[in-house]
Amino acid sequence: MQTSSAPRVALVSGFWGQNIGNAFFNVGGHWILRQIFGEDNVAFIQDQPGYRTFHKQETGNPHNDVELLRFLDVDYIVMQGPLMTVSFEKLWRPTLEALTARGTRIILLGAAFFKYTEAEFTAVKKFLAEFKPVVISTRDSRSYEVLKGWETGIPLYDGMDSAFFVPKAYKPFDFAVDRYLALNFDRFPEPDIKLSATRDETATHAFEHRGKWWNLHVPKLQDYFSHKGKAVAYFGHLLDRRKLPTEVDGLMVLRPEHRVNPHMTRKIYQHPNAVASDEPWTYFNIYANSEFVLADRVHACVAALAYGREAMLFTPSPRQALFARVGATDIRSRPVKLDMDWLEEERVKEVEWLKGRLE
Repeated sequence: MQTSSAPRVALVSGFWGQNIGNAFFNVGGHWILRQIFGEDNVAFIQDQPGYRTFHKQETGNPHNDVELLRFLDVDYIVMQGPLMTVSFEKLWRPTLEALTARGTRIILLGAAFFKYTEAEFTAVKKFLAEFKPVVISTRDSRSYEVLKGWETGIPLYDGMDSAFFVPKAYKPFDFAVDRYLALNFDRFPEPDIKLSATRDETATHAFEHRGKWWNLHVPKLQDYFSHKGKAVAYFGHLLDRRKLPTEVDGLMVLRPEHRVNPHMTRKIYQHPNAVASDEPWTYFNIYANSEFVLADRVHACVAALAYGREAMLFTPSPRQALFARVGATDIRSRPVKLDMDWLEEERVKEVEWLKGRLE
C-alpha cells in the first residue's frame, strides 16, 4: 500500500475506441476526483479486458489474462458507469480480492445498474455486501432509490453521470461554421427529415424548431434490423441506399460516429460529412458547437446538454434513466436544453458531498 500522506487514486477507464462515450464520463470523473484528492494524485488505469464488444462478460476476463489491475499499489480504485450488473462478479472478484486485502478502498462514481433487472439487483446486493465501497454516487435516481432501499450502510448520493462535468475539464475550440446540426446514429437508422409549416401525423417523431415543424421518418427496413441486435443492425446499415443530405434548414450536417473499433469504414463513411475519432476531444468540440444534436447515443446527448446545447435521444436503452436526474424527461420526444445555472449548482453539490466523505 501507498504510505505517503497524499492518497494515490486509480480511475478505471478505457474502451474509448469501441464506445467513445466511456471517455466522456472518464474525463468528467477525472475532474471530479482531482477536486477531492489533488491534481497530481489521480490517474487513469485501463479497464478489465472482459468488457470488449461482443464478448460474453458473464464468462469473466479472457483466459490467460494476467488481470494486471490486481497488482496496483493504490489507496483507492474508482469505477464508473453502468457496471452494477450480473457480470460484475466474474470480471472483478479476483482483482478486488487482491486489492482490498492490501487495504485499497473502492469508490463507485457516477455508477448505475445496466438493465435494472431482479437478477442484477440480487447479484449486486451480494457483491456490495462483500466488497463494501467507501462511497457510492449514482448517475440516475432509479439506481439511487434501489440502493437506498437496501440500507447497506454505504454513504450514498443521488448524483449525476460524470460526463455532465466535462465542460469543467475541457474548453472546446470554435469552428468557422455559422450553424450546424450533429446527427449521430449508430445502431438505429438516421431518420429522414422533412420540414413543413404543420405537423405530419405520419411522422415517427415531430417537433417545432425556429417556426417550422421537423417531421422525422424512421426507415422501416433499417429500423427492423436495428431492433434485432447490434450485429444485425450493422447489416441493416449496409442495405441503406439513401442519399442523406449535407444540409437541413440552412444547417450543415455533421455525422459523428461513436463506435470505431474495429474501424467499420463502410458503415461510418457511407454518408457525407462523417467524422470518427478514437479520442473524445473531437466529439466535445462537435457537440459543444452544434445548434442541436439528434442521436441514438446516450453520451452524445449528455455532452451536448452539458455544454448548453439542445439534444434529442433516439434509443430505448435503459441507460437513458440518467436524463431524468437532470430534468431532461422529454428528451425522447423533442430536443431539450438544461438550465445551466441549476446544472452548475448540482455539480457543486456533488463535489462537496464527495469531499465531505473522502477528504
